[in-house]
Amino acid sequence: MIQRVQSLFLFFAAIVNLVILFEVPVFLLAENEILMTKFRLPSLFLLLSILLSIYTILKFNNRLLQIRLVSFARISISISFVFLFLEKGDDKEMYFGIFLLIIPYTILLLSAYFIKKDEKLVKSADRIR
Repeated sequence: MIQRVQSLFLFFAAIVNLVILFEVPVFLLAENEILMTKFRLPSLFLLLSILLSIYTILKFNNRLLQIRLVSFARISISISFVFLFLEKGDDKEMYFGIFLLIIPYTILLLSAYFIKKDEKLVKSADRIR
């Protein structure tokens, strides 16, 4: 169901990833010029995380698939962080946008926790019957 807590967390993770992708500066050049996340690979992995989060909301009937999709979304955020870290050169300094990737990662951890909790609840209800 769409009104579950984990669905809200997944939606918030997608929104935060969108904000990071298009609005938050990631690097600061030596001349105090701000660079956004317009790099190819990190942007693609952030976009993949957004799409996986939205697709996971729509797969509310299959909680085990949801857990796997959330794990892949977390992995794509981690890969994006690694590519951004590798993209940093001598002329660029990390800005606060790169550290904001912790927020959607944490939100996805919380959604995975609530999906697992929901799955345990359903299994315990099946045992009672």
